[in-house]
Amino acid sequence: MKIVWLAHEANMSGANICLLEYLDILKSKGVDNYLVVPFGKGDLPAKAAMLGISVKIIKYYSWAQPMHVSGKKHIYSFRKKIRNFFAVKQIASVIKEWRPEYFATNTITTVVGAIAARKTNTKHIWFVHEFGEEDHGFVIAGNFKKGAGLINSLSNKIVFNSYAVSRKYLDIVPDQKSFIVDNPVLIKNVPLNTKDKPAIFSLVMLGQMAASKNHKEAILAIELCRQQGIDCCLEIIGKAENKSYEEELKHLIKSKALETVIHFSGQVEHPETFLLHHHALLMCSNKEAFGRVTVEALKCGLPVIAANTGGSLEIIKDGDNGYLYEAGNPSSLAEKIILLKQNYIEFDKQVIASNAMDKYNVKNTGDQLMKVFKNNQS
Repeated sequence: MKIVWLAHEANMSGANICLLEYLDILKSKGVDNYLVVPFGKGDLPAKAAMLGISVKIIKYYSWAQPMHVSGKKHIYSFRKKIRNFFAVKQIASVIKEWRPEYFATNTITTVVGAIAARKTNTKHIWFVHEFGEEDHGFVIAGNFKKGAGLINSLSNKIVFNSYAVSRKYLDIVPDQKSFIVDNPVLIKNVPLNTKDKPAIFSLVMLGQMAASKNHKEAILAIELCRQQGIDCCLEIIGKAENKSYEEELKHLIKSKALETVIHFSGQVEHPETFLLHHHALLMCSNKEAFGRVTVEALKCGLPVIAANTGGSLEIIKDGDNGYLYEAGNPSSLAEKIILLKQNYIEFDKQVIASNAMDKYNVKNTGDQLMKVFKNNQS
């Protein structure tokens, strides 16, 4: 079987990390994978080549735009439409050259691959890794209803990374076209959290620093905890979406006199090694589609305190592998931080890690992928 995949960027975003995991898993099952990547800086083409994947680089643009943007700033401008028109022709030529059974688009942020697949009568599968408005603040095709309708009409099957995301499309995508495929979240030589009952309760936030990740909520919760005499600290690991957001966070931290207990560590190569220095992970996102870092933490034996929205509801079992708090409520988050600190010794790190590895792994994701690609539905 041959599959051509299309990525939305060359950088190693969460969706692209997951894509590489898919490619590796499918390769082990005898599938020949090929990859189309947009022109730009990033490690994805080189990492795919290391897996023996043939890569074509073509210039194309997103059909997503930030919410409430119009006029000259409209990201899907006439000039970009023209470039995408030619990109569709180039991708169609690639499809004719490689002659795959399936063409898979790995994000909702671009439509060029789906159109090229339609023009070449190739079965198209759309992998949806994001909500859009709720997690990244963008809309597709001008509005969700129109974009989702096009995703449905241009696809033979649609794959979601969580039931939470699939429910957004419930009235648009028929059940027989809808599939769930988990991120396997592969970690080599998984270390195990060995921290015992904490004195200073060390928390960590991991991933891109963006407003949708609600770092401010975590900072305010840390302040509330310390006001109640709870000795806790927070490390924020990840690259800032923009400098102004990072400066906002630093200003808030300074205004709350928390400079000695909240630290920034930037982007790191192997986050699992940093997780071991902490007792628990905070997942405060507005609405996480899946939550790779949540699973990474669990696989390392860390309990997770997560907002009660999105994919976190499918991963975190309250009182079992962490706690859920009321999204948007720093007081609720502070209460759960205090509760976890008080009951920390009751959380079995080995069981947390084992349960996460039993659910999110190569075998389960491989079985799910093969069900998608070998299903007889056309």
